[in-house]
Amino acid sequence: MSQPADKNDTSVLLGLDVGGTKCAVCLGTANGQILSRHEWASDAERGPEPMIAELLQAARKLVAEQPVTAAGVSIGGPVDADQGIVHEPPNLPGWRDIPLRERLESELGVPVNVEHDAAACALAEYEWGLNRTPQRLIYLTCATGFGAGMVFDGKPYYGVNGRSPEIGHIRVGNIGPVAYGVAGSAEAYCSARALGRLAAWRHPLRWPTEPTPKEVEDLWRAGDEDATGIIEVNALMVGRCCAILGDLLHPDHITLGSLARYLGEPWLQLVRAEFDNAVLPSVAADCHIEGSRLGTTLQDLSALAAARQI
Repeated sequence: MSQPADKNDTSVLLGLDVGGTKCAVCLGTANGQILSRHEWASDAERGPEPMIAELLQAARKLVAEQPVTAAGVSIGGPVDADQGIVHEPPNLPGWRDIPLRERLESELGVPVNVEHDAAACALAEYEWGLNRTPQRLIYLTCATGFGAGMVFDGKPYYGVNGRSPEIGHIRVGNIGPVAYGVAGSAEAYCSARALGRLAAWRHPLRWPTEPTPKEVEDLWRAGDEDATGIIEVNALMVGRCCAILGDLLHPDHITLGSLARYLGEPWLQLVRAEFDNAVLPSVAADCHIEGSRLGTTLQDLSALAAARQI
């Protein structure tokens, strides 16, 4: 179990955030202060080797400024957190059985911890957003992908052999757009990218190709009927996934990621309404749902939280 963040601990850590949309590398202290960072577009279709080369290049530049004691990686799953191996994330093409921890430790010369991105975000929220108060915290990414991270009694939860929970693969609809290789999957309905998928699936004549999530959001804010329906379906399914996790695990806190920040309280209200409608009353009474408290710093802090686990 990680120790509480010491406000006086200024040891420097390296954080690497690897996503399907963007990547970032940062330097920060063990008490959660970001010192410097560099961000760039992932261009994930290129595959793992160019992306790893860019991560190493950016990391070396930052480490040259200030030595670090450890490094943490936040990356989409499936992952084997025990071995630091990445197993074919749906939004990172070609990342099949990549021994990322071994590669980075060899190149950087410091211990490296690889965490599923949702677990890393849950750790950061637990540590710095919620001041270590929840006993059972669930974090849902609601970003390029839809992942679940869980921190129970201060420790990230993983399955057998360090395997990450993969809620995105769960089928929540009998029909629907395809993501994670499954028609009607949680990933296809609940991620930020799902807004475009849902638009093209529900209204193929209007959108023969997927619009961006931002395009759907802008139309929704302008009162467009089709976009409003897409946002409502997305929020409904996120609420149902929260209810499934609520009934199964009876958490006291569920934190929602990117979509909660982009779409705000109107979207959160729809999610909470479906959660309250679908979940056991005792769970609804005990569990609070909100957006990330760490906002735009979450991704950097998630990578630092991963490093703090060493």
